[in-house]
Amino acid sequence: MASRGDVVIANGEFKHYEGHTAIYVVLACLLASFSGLMLGYDIGITGGVAQMNDFLEKFFPAVVVNKELEYELRKGNLYCQYNNQHLQAYISSFYLVGFMSTLMAAPITRHYGRKTSILIAGISFLIGVVLKTSAQNLAMLVLGRVLYGLGVGFSNQAAPLYMSEVAPFKWRGRLTYLFQLSLSIGAFCANVINYGTSRLVPNGWRISLGLAGIPAIIITISGIILSDTPNSLVHRGKQEAGRKVLERMRGITNVDIEFDDILIASNQKSSEERNAFKNVLKGKSIPPLIVSCIFQIFSQFTGINDLTFYSPVLFSTLGFKSGGALFTAVVLAGISTLAILVGLLLVDKVGRKALLIEGNVQMFFSLVIAIGMILRYGLQDEVRLSHSVTIILVVFVCIYVAGWCWAWGPCQWLLPSEFFPLETRSAGLSIEVSVNFLFNFVIIQSFLTMLCSLRWGLFVFFAIWNFFMPFLVFLYVPETKGVPIEEMELVWKRHWFWKRFMPVDNYIDNPPEKP
Repeated sequence: MASRGDVVIANGEFKHYEGHTAIYVVLACLLASFSGLMLGYDIGITGGVAQMNDFLEKFFPAVVVNKELEYELRKGNLYCQYNNQHLQAYISSFYLVGFMSTLMAAPITRHYGRKTSILIAGISFLIGVVLKTSAQNLAMLVLGRVLYGLGVGFSNQAAPLYMSEVAPFKWRGRLTYLFQLSLSIGAFCANVINYGTSRLVPNGWRISLGLAGIPAIIITISGIILSDTPNSLVHRGKQEAGRKVLERMRGITNVDIEFDDILIASNQKSSEERNAFKNVLKGKSIPPLIVSCIFQIFSQFTGINDLTFYSPVLFSTLGFKSGGALFTAVVLAGISTLAILVGLLLVDKVGRKALLIEGNVQMFFSLVIAIGMILRYGLQDEVRLSHSVTIILVVFVCIYVAGWCWAWGPCQWLLPSEFFPLETRSAGLSIEVSVNFLFNFVIIQSFLTMLCSLRWGLFVFFAIWNFFMPFLVFLYVPETKGVPIEEMELVWKRHWFWKRFMPVDNYIDNPPEKP
């Protein structure tokens, strides 16, 4: 696939996709992106609520006792104040549920459409929010989080796919970035809310959890009013409806060229889709599956989710008072939102790979030189970090978060949504998102224990991963900038390594000349 302005090589010949980015597409992507807002809100809220004493006293009293034991501090266990398996299990549980529900979402997304999965996610979110907000015991709290995780599994499988299929290829990167932008905005709003509700003892945490109902309602309404994608409608035999939706999304009636390509792709793949999970494990689907899954593993080992989930807890451990720890989390969430906007402007200009490599380099130096070394030499057994050192630490944490947010954060959802061919796209994304949730669960479940055991060395551990990632991205991740999504197969056929797994096409080595 090649792209020259509005002209693309599709099916072996130069074509011009008519139309423009209609306001309907922007609104549809914006509504779908609220699924990311729910995930971001949970990341921000959960870490902050887990640092509120009234919440801990009700559900995790052992953590409060551990924090108040002064002899623990004298023994050098500053890093171990929040080390509690029940607390870790509560925080990570919805990722385990998300891992399983993502696989459940694939056949529903494939057979009943992308918007159906978004609707199921919205309903699950609503019920989960009600249960968590009204929880009187740990069982209610965990059940609410399980349902919340069910919604995350469905929404994170369907929403990036929905957005990538409705967006014109020239703007697909920027519009899909809305998912990560919404995630960052959700985290920012959550941290601001936590900062305010932490003073509302003893039920401020209920307000924090309950306000998630607002985006949950929006997602539910979106699942009702949104049109499904043209690709999904055509693939389910609704060709006339698919064409009408495509016309609305492109703002014109002359969509013959693009619609014909969708028809061709659908007709060629329809028989293969019946065994989508089997087909995604063989042939031309192997390269995108391998890269997407490794991509999700790498994204977790950057260390970002531990820092964002546990940032209030971490800063409280390092000597910040409760209000200061929550305020610092607000600053980090604000930085991440601004960084997403920067990435949104760059992703369709400089490309995905350049952003990923730069982000890793930035995160590596922030982790190993700043965070790891500051904690190694600045945080002693009985002495917390000084005020000036904590400011330096926060600055470098912000640099680290910015590197993640304009690179790996959005691209972990954008690239896999682009990689897969139509017949295995839903199944491939289910596996990819489930891998993301599985390793999220592993990392978050073990973070407080690893922090207690490795101390400052934990951040050096994450830095080592960030050191090797740019080399692997450079060698094995193909560039997808400017490539129509139905022609993504050609990107793999031209890659130096992955082309050996792809069927041969005569025109790839001799593409047609532009007329």
